[in-house]
Amino acid sequence: MSYRLGVDTGGTFTDIALIHEQTGEVHVAKVPSTPHDPSEAVINGVREIVSQTGIDVKNISFFIHGSTVATNALLERKGAKTALLTTKGFRDVLEIGRQSRPKLYDFKARKKVPFVSRDLRIEVSERIKANGEVLEPLDPEEIREIAHRLKREGVQSVAICLINSYMNDTHENMIRQALQEEYPEAYVTLSSEVLPEFKEYERTSTVAANAYVLPKMKGYLNRLVGSLKEIGVRSELYIMQSNGGIITAESAMHTPARTVLSGPAGGILAGLFIVETTPYKDLITIDMGGTSLDTALIEKGRPQYTTMSEVEGSPIKLPMIEMHTIGSGGGSIAWIDVGGALRVGPQSAGAVPGPVSYNKGGMEPTVTDANVILGRINPGYILNGKMKMNLELARQVMKEKIADPLGITIEEAAEGILKVVNANMIRGIRVISIEKGHDPRNFSLVAFGGAGPVHAVEIGKELGCQEIIIPPNPGITCAMGMLMADVRHDFVQTVLSGVAQLKLDDANDVIARLAEEARGQLHKEGFADGEIHLQVALDLRYLRQAYEIDVPIRGLKLNGEMLEQAVNDFHRMHHKIYGFSREEETVELVNIRLIAIGAIPKIRFDKREGGSETQEALPSRQVFFDGRFVATPVYNRSGLRAGAVVEGPAIFEQLDSTIVIHPGQKAETDDYGNLLIHLYNA
Repeated sequence: MSYRLGVDTGGTFTDIALIHEQTGEVHVAKVPSTPHDPSEAVINGVREIVSQTGIDVKNISFFIHGSTVATNALLERKGAKTALLTTKGFRDVLEIGRQSRPKLYDFKARKKVPFVSRDLRIEVSERIKANGEVLEPLDPEEIREIAHRLKREGVQSVAICLINSYMNDTHENMIRQALQEEYPEAYVTLSSEVLPEFKEYERTSTVAANAYVLPKMKGYLNRLVGSLKEIGVRSELYIMQSNGGIITAESAMHTPARTVLSGPAGGILAGLFIVETTPYKDLITIDMGGTSLDTALIEKGRPQYTTMSEVEGSPIKLPMIEMHTIGSGGGSIAWIDVGGALRVGPQSAGAVPGPVSYNKGGMEPTVTDANVILGRINPGYILNGKMKMNLELARQVMKEKIADPLGITIEEAAEGILKVVNANMIRGIRVISIEKGHDPRNFSLVAFGGAGPVHAVEIGKELGCQEIIIPPNPGITCAMGMLMADVRHDFVQTVLSGVAQLKLDDANDVIARLAEEARGQLHKEGFADGEIHLQVALDLRYLRQAYEIDVPIRGLKLNGEMLEQAVNDFHRMHHKIYGFSREEETVELVNIRLIAIGAIPKIRFDKREGGSETQEALPSRQVFFDGRFVATPVYNRSGLRAGAVVEGPAIFEQLDSTIVIHPGQKAETDDYGNLLIHLYNA
C-alpha cells in the first residue's frame, strides 16, 4: 500500500492532495498558510491528512511540492544581498535593458530597480568572442581581490554572467573556482549553467534573479526536508517547475528561478487530465485563490509554452507554461480611489489578517466578504465547518468602507465588488486568449482554486464560453495536478545561423550532445531508457527580429525535409500570433532546445458510479442574484453521482470550494466527477 502526496502553498491556504497509487482513491485537506515560514503549513498539512485518513506516513512513496518561496522573494524584494560579476563595459546591462518604457504614455513611469544594486555590479577584465575564442584572458589575482571585497561587504550570493560565456564557459568556471577558494560561504550562480543563450540582458537578468532567491530557497528546502524526515516521510522531496515538470529538491536549490510559477503549473496539468477524460480539448483555465488569479490556455490538448516571462519588471528567460497572473483573489481588498470609483486589489488581506469575515483581525472589505454577504458562501461551512465566519462584522465594515461613502446599500456594494473583480479577471484572461489570437468563444472555461467556481458563471458568460468545467476538488486542483507530472529538464544551445546556411552536421552534433547530457541527468535520477523521452525544438525568427518562436520537430536527427517543414510551421505560427507572415524573408535559427522527460507511472482513476438521481438538497438559503435575493437549493457535492443533473439557481458546497450555479443554467456530473455547467443564457 503506497500513496502519493502533493502540497501546493498559496497566499491564504496550503492545499494537500493524497492519492492511493493502487486504487486512485483521493483524500484532500486545506490548512491556513504560514507566511513567516511556509514549511510550517506544509508539515501541518501532512499531519492533517494523515490524521484524517489514518495512514502510516511511511507509506508516502512520492512527495511533490509547489512552492511560492522564490516568487514571493522576488515580488517582495526579500532576497539575499547579491553581487554580479560581468565583463568590463557591461556593468549597466541590467539598468539599460531594452530601453523600453514600462508604461508608454506615463511620463512619470519608472523602471523597477534591479535585484543587484549598482555598487555590487563588478566588472571583470576578460573577453570572449562570439565564436568562443578567448580575446582577453582572465586574471586570477583580480578575482581573488574581488572575492575579498565581497566577503568584507557581506555579500551572500554571487551571479556570474560574462559576455559570450554561452559559447565558452571557461572563464565563468575559473571565477567560481577562485570564489570557492577565497569565499566558500558565498552562493555562486553561473549564467552558462542557468541559461546558455545569447542576449546579454535577458541572460543577466535571469541569472541575477536566480542568485537573488537562491539562499532563501535553499534554506527553505533544507528546513522542509529535515522536517519531513522528523515526522517519518521517507520519500525524496520533489519540486514543481514552471514548465509543468518536476525536479528534485537538490536541483531546485541550484536553479530556484525555474520554480517561479511552481504552484499554478500544477493546475494546467489537471487541465490536461480533463482533456484526456472529456470531449473538450480547447480550454481556458482560471485558478483563483485567496491572493491572485492565474490563467492559462490549452489548445487542441496542448498547453501554451513560453521561454520569456517577467517578474517585478525583470525578465526571466526560462521555459515555462504561459500564464498570466493578476492580483485578484478572494482576499483582494475593495477600496474607493480619489475619484470616487470602486476598485478591487491588487492589495490582498492574504492569510494574515485575512478577510473581515474570517474574524482574525482584518478590517478591510474583500471579495470573500462580498460573497458571504450575498449568500454565495456559507458563513458556517468553510473548511467543512472547522472555520466559522463573522457575517455581521463583514456587513458592518462593508457599510462603513464602501456602501455609505458611495450612497448605496450593503448588497449593492457587495455586488459592485464582484462586478469589478470579475472585470479585472476578464481583462487578464484576454491577455492569454484574444491578445494571442485565440477566440475565447471557442474554448471551455475550467475554473478551480478556492474562489474560482464562485465566479465562474459570470466570467464564462462574459467571455462567451458555452460551458464551464469544475474539477472534482477545485480548491486542491493544483496539488492534484502535480501528482500527474513527470520529471522534466530543459536544455538549450545557441546556434545563430540563417536556415539556408545551416550545416546540418553541426546542428546534429549539438542535438546529440544535448541528448547525451539529458540522458545522463535522467539516468542519474533513476530512470531507465524506456522511461526517457526526448523532444527537440528550434527557435526561429525572421532575420534580425528581436524575438523567436519555438518550433517543435520530430526525431533527434535533423534533415533537409524536417528543416523545411519547421520553416513552414514557423510562418504559420507567426501569422497566427502576429497577424502576418513573410515567406520571402530570410529565416534564422537562433537556439536548439531539447526537452527531456522522465516518465513517472500514472495513477488510474476509475469512472464514478452512475445514477441520474440528484441528491436531496440541504436547507436552502437566500442568495443574491441580479439585484435580489432568491431562495436557492444547497447541495453537498460529495453526494452527486455521475449523470446527476441540477437546474440553477443552486449552490454546491464541499471542503475546498463553493460552486455557484446562476438562474437559467444547468449543471451535470460526468463520469469522472467533473461538474459541467451549460450556459444557456451566454
